Amino acid sequence: MHANLFIFIFVTNPPTMKKSILKALTLTFLMTLAFSSCELLEDCKTCEMVSVTNGVETRGPGILYCGDNLAEKENYHETIGNTTTYYDCN
Repeated sequence: MHANLFIFIFVTNPPTMKKSILKALTLTFLMTLAFSSCELLEDCKTCEMVSVTNGVETRGPGILYCGDNLAEKENYHETIGNTTTYYDCN
């Protein structure tokens, strides 16, 4: 029923449907830009998780962190048994 109604509206009035779709896409783009713009103002770095066990160093992939998440990673340092784990941020 709903699919038939959608097809009927789209076929009988395509310019209006296209305008509303275009408006929705534009609004979505602007909202995405607005929510991500805060990260542009914050300090960001790429951090790798480093684990050292008995002198053997293992590194994880570099991941971008900003703001509070970056501060958390830069201050992280934990030792459990023979393994020390920290983040190396550049």
